[in-house]
This record gives sequence, structure tokens and C-alpha cells, in this order.
Amino acid sequence: MTRRGGQLPWGQRGAGGLYGSEPRRGYGRLAIMALIVVGVLGLGYLLFTKVFGGASCDKYYCESGQDLGAPAGFELVTKVFEFNKTKGSIAAGTPVDIRLPVAKATTDARNLSFYQYLAETKTWEPVTPARLDPQGKEVSATLTSAPKVIAVLRRNAPGGMVIAYLPHNGTLHHDAVGKITMLHTLDFTPAADGGVDGELSAVKADPSFQWIPTISARGDVKGQLPIVQGILNSAKTRSAHVQAIVKKVNDAGLAGIDIEYLDLTVNERTSFALFISELSQVLHSQNKQLTVTAPPPLKNQDRFEEGGYDWAEIGKDADVVQIAPYRDQGKYRTDMPAILQYLAGQVQPSTRLVLTVTPYATQKDDTGLHPMRVTDAMSIATKLAVQGEKLQTGSQVIVSGVNINKEDGRSGIAWVPEVACVAFTYEQNGGRTVWLENFFSIGFKLQYIDQFKLGGVAVEDASDDIYLGNIWTALVPYISSGQPILMQPNPQDLQPKWTTSKGSFEDSRKGYIKWSTPAEAGTYTVTLTLSDGVALFQSELPANVQPRDTRTPVAGSPTPGG
Repeated sequence: MTRRGGQLPWGQRGAGGLYGSEPRRGYGRLAIMALIVVGVLGLGYLLFTKVFGGASCDKYYCESGQDLGAPAGFELVTKVFEFNKTKGSIAAGTPVDIRLPVAKATTDARNLSFYQYLAETKTWEPVTPARLDPQGKEVSATLTSAPKVIAVLRRNAPGGMVIAYLPHNGTLHHDAVGKITMLHTLDFTPAADGGVDGELSAVKADPSFQWIPTISARGDVKGQLPIVQGILNSAKTRSAHVQAIVKKVNDAGLAGIDIEYLDLTVNERTSFALFISELSQVLHSQNKQLTVTAPPPLKNQDRFEEGGYDWAEIGKDADVVQIAPYRDQGKYRTDMPAILQYLAGQVQPSTRLVLTVTPYATQKDDTGLHPMRVTDAMSIATKLAVQGEKLQTGSQVIVSGVNINKEDGRSGIAWVPEVACVAFTYEQNGGRTVWLENFFSIGFKLQYIDQFKLGGVAVEDASDDIYLGNIWTALVPYISSGQPILMQPNPQDLQPKWTTSKGSFEDSRKGYIKWSTPAEAGTYTVTLTLSDGVALFQSELPANVQPRDTRTPVAGSPTPGG
């Protein structure tokens, strides 16, 4: 009796075992099985190389099989790629356009840069900023060298984006070096013919931040606002301006441009939004970035007046929208939270919004709001004067801090909890209030970034100017931790401090002293020192003390000083 064996894919097994009656047929079956195995392996190899780069990759960079993680504080936005040796070597300085797919689609273009991996030191080194395409699926850049291994990484600063504005050819504040992620140099202005005037600042290339210069125009600079209004007046002039901007960006090899056209009226609202839309489309088609700086809306009871800026439309087109400083500190704590909540609803995602803080003090008077350097503000606060006409030896006189003397209705320098700011009110052709921005006030503004899920912070003037308030003492800890420091100054630090070169005095603690002049005639110095809670500011008054006139007046003769 013949027993049937198990079924193989190609039919029934014959009798006779290994040495059965049909040995050649058995070898044929083995050969067919081998061919199938080889075919499966070959197909698998083709699929592998198709999916993972391999020999089928004809680009400059192909996906690498190396398992390399991102360094601390960074995340990989793309996979790791290696230079394709089949493309041959590239001469140094030759521009090479590189496009890499992102690992996961994103609309967040913040803090992206190409990095190269150095196997010798096992570290990632920055190469150049990366541009995210409008669909959020690809990043690109033009390289002038061909690193062996590259990837796009995002710097994950806990505080988000850190954007610095600098005057033309300004020097970055020493505390800001290594902290910023984007730099706006105020280099350009719109020209009357629709072109772009100005020259680029001399900025040393630094892959740690993106350099996106600003084209700015504002109402307080004579002639600038009418030029912008003329450009926005028609589709033809808008398009000509767009082409001029794009040419400037390409000729200079820039990553993008920032538009800061301030003080527009409601009449330009639609035309400005159309201009931003057209500029965005052209720049994005070339993998360039567009950022816009616009003033915040005004809160009028339950309404928000946007004026010349359609925030919803601008937010659709711009990669980043910087909210210009809100100057009126008297309303900041009451109005700004509502304004930010409104803007976060208009611009999606809200991480495209960046809150701008300023190192400038602000004076409010009957003509409006005026930014000023902190040294100018404290020069007002420390102004000195001697009351009375005569300054004689052995007498008692009043030396007054003219603008802080509480006996004359001045407020003196004080922390105002309602506005979370150091301020003083004085009179000069009407009441005037000066708010001083510093370490303490900035902390209470930074807390809104996390509260309203904004993208980060911008600094109106990040230059290394000793005459501005140093707000970086508050910004640096925030950048590192994402947590603002909420502190109030010591009230004793805000009290006036007096000294005299000779003679005693009695401090009223109200912004003036009673000075007992020396017995000897001469020129003496009275010094007033004031603080905003952070820095000290001094003013000196040279006092020319005359000998006391002890003559007895003769009848009918004029009295001394008469």
C-alpha cells in the first residue's frame, strides 16, 4: 500500500522517499523553491531601497540608517540624512538647494535650522536656518557646503521665540547674545516709486538665529505714511511694491522680510491685508518667510477697534505676527489680557503671535504717549532747585526735587500695583505721568505669553545701549525656564537719597531737604540719588553760597536784595 505524503505548493509528493523512482523531479522542485526564495528576497530589497533611500535615491541627501538623537534642548523635525556619494563631490562655496521632508507635518516654523553631525566629536553643529513650506511638509535651505550627515532640528526654548529688533547697524545687547532666535534689523523703508530704500546692516552670520530685516514706516516720521498710503492705493502699485520687496530679498539672499507699516488708518485696512496676502504668496512660493509687526487693537468697552489692520487675514498669511508695544501702562493690566484673548482667537494657531516688550520708558501727557530713554525719564525725576532768591552762609534753605516734591503735589517715584510698574507723576504744562520699564514690570508682562499660548517674546530695541532700561535681567531667566519672575521692588529702594558736600540737612522724606548751609562761603554740591528699583541715577546741583550780609541798613537806603 502506498502512503501519500503532505502537500507541497506545486502538487503531490511521489512515493519512494529520498531515493524514490523520480529523483530528477525532486531536484526540480527544490530549484523552483530556491527561485521563489531569491525572488522574494530581491523584491524585499527593492522595496527597502525604495522606501529608505538606498540606490534609488537620486537627490543630494538620502535617508540615513544611523540612529542619532537630538541634543538636549532640541528636537528632530526631519529624519537624519546622508550625502549621496553618487552625486560626486561639490566644490566649496557652490550653492546647493536642499529640500527635506519633515517627519510629521507642522505649521510651526519657529526656531528651525539645518544641523550637521560631526562623528569625531559626536555633536550636532548649526549650518543655516531652515524654511518651512506653506503646507508644513518640507523644509529647505541653500547650502554652500556638503556636510556628510544633516538633519533639521528645532530649538526648544521654554520661552518660545525670542525676537530682537535692532537699529540699522546696531550692536546686540551682551545679555541677548546666544539667546535670540530671530533678528530684525531696521534697514529699509518703502520708496515713493514703490521700491525699497536702505542698505543691509553688517550682521555676522550666525546659524543660531534667523536674520529677517525689517521694512518700516511710521506716522511720526515725516513723509513715510503718505508713501505707504500711495502704494496701497491700487492693485498695480501694491504688486509693484511686492515685486520690489521680493527682488530685494532674493538679491540679498535673505531668508525673508519683516513688514512694519505702523499708524495705518481704517481706510487702508483692506488694501494692507491684500498687500500682505500677495507678498506672502510670492515669498512662500520661493520658501521665504514673511513676518509682520502691527499695533494691537484698541479696547473700547466690549469692542476691539483694529483700525488699519485685519488681524484675521494677516494671521492667515504671515508666518509670525509681532504685537507692537502697548504704550499706555495705565491700561495695560486692564485692557491687554482682553486684547490678547481676542487676538489669539483671530490668529490661529496662536503660537504665530509674539508679544513685544520694550526697554523704553513712556510719558503720557495731554498730547499723547511718548517713549523715552530711561536716562531721560530719570533726568526729569532728579531735577533739582533751591527755593528762594538768596543762598547765604549760616542759613537754612529748601533744596527740592522739582518733579518729585510731594509738598507741591508730585507723586514721587513709587511702585503702582494697579499697573505693575514703577512710575511718577509731575506737572509741566499740565499733569504728566512717566512709567519706567525694568526687571519688575517686564515680569508681569511675560506671564501673558503662557496664559494666552503665544509664540514667544520680541524686544522693541535689543541694542547694547546704556541709556535704555536693562530688561534682559528679566528676559534671560524667562528664556531659560519659560517662567516669568514676578517681584516688586523694595519700597525703601525707591526713596530719594541726599548728600551735601558740606553742611547738615534734614530729610523730609517727601522729595526735599532743609539744608543748613556752611559757615564759610564757597561752591558746594547737593546730590540727589534716585532708583527705579534696579539702577541708580544721580543729579548734582552746584550751590554758590555767598557770605551773609551783616550790614545794618542806613535810614532811607535800600535793604539787601531790595
